[in-house]
Amino acid sequence: MVKRVESVHRAFTKKLPDVNALTYRERLSVLRLESLELRRLKADLIMCFKTLKGFTNIISSEFFKRSTCNTRGHSMKLYYPDSTVLARQNFFSVRVVQVWNNLPNEVVSATCVSVFKSLLNLIDVSFLALCFSDGLLLGSCKCSLSLSVQ
Repeated sequence: MVKRVESVHRAFTKKLPDVNALTYRERLSVLRLESLELRRLKADLIMCFKTLKGFTNIISSEFFKRSTCNTRGHSMKLYYPDSTVLARQNFFSVRVVQVWNNLPNEVVSATCVSVFKSLLNLIDVSFLALCFSDGLLLGSCKCSLSLSVQ
């Protein structure tokens, strides 16, 4: 479904003058836009933050299980459930865990949503969106994000 919506976005940007000869990624860069997959990923991370920090009426333990192994990274790591069914891997509570676990401590320990959003925008998470678009599972996309202050 995301790929279909993204194809509309791709087609629309291709019709714009002065950028129609560029690749989709180049058009997004010139137009200062994010891909729909990247926007979805960021929205997922923001909802995960709100849920875990209690900024929603959603009980976080109904969606997420805290990881008991905190040897590296931040203290809010989530347990990644094994899932053999592809449909289950697309559930919000599964697809967001690997990305969340790779966020820097400075980001996940933000005190409010606006600070979290601004810190999230300082991180280049676009290569994680490529994991989605290339059909890779995030379980095979081992990465570590770092906060780069601009």
